[in-house]
Amino acid sequence: MTVELNPTRPDERELFIDNLQTAFRRADGSNKFRREDLPLFFERSNATLWNILADKIFVGGAVLIINGVTQRNKLSLFFVNADYRNRGIGFAAWRVIEKLFPATKVWEASTPWLDKRNLHFYLNKCRFNAVSIYSSRHPVQYTDKEIYLALEKIMR
Repeated sequence: MTVELNPTRPDERELFIDNLQTAFRRADGSNKFRREDLPLFFERSNATLWNILADKIFVGGAVLIINGVTQRNKLSLFFVNADYRNRGIGFAAWRVIEKLFPATKVWEASTPWLDKRNLHFYLNKCRFNAVSIYSSRHPVQYTDKEIYLALEKIMR
């Protein structure tokens, strides 16, 4: 299986958001992100949206925030559609991201601390390190009620 990432074109943005919302839907059926907030978030954070393709089929996406000055970059959102999980696509996509941005000094990410699947992926597969735990009480602006693990991967 060939996994690649392509920048999301403007005409693909709505489909990207639909898939992102589906991937991050909570167990109770509510959306983790308000749809109307996402375009503003992408714009304010200077994020780039990337389609994850497996054998040329859209299977997920990544939202990256790249700092060309510090090379301290962020994997802000990352998802593989449910029908394509457990096939190694997420890890293959992560490896492509690393190759696309070889000047990166540090990658940052975060994940809910009770999500064992995500923790295994980030810590054991992708080799991130947990650096902090934060929640709505943390100085970082988080309004979500979940507790998150801040992750870093030092590249060089």
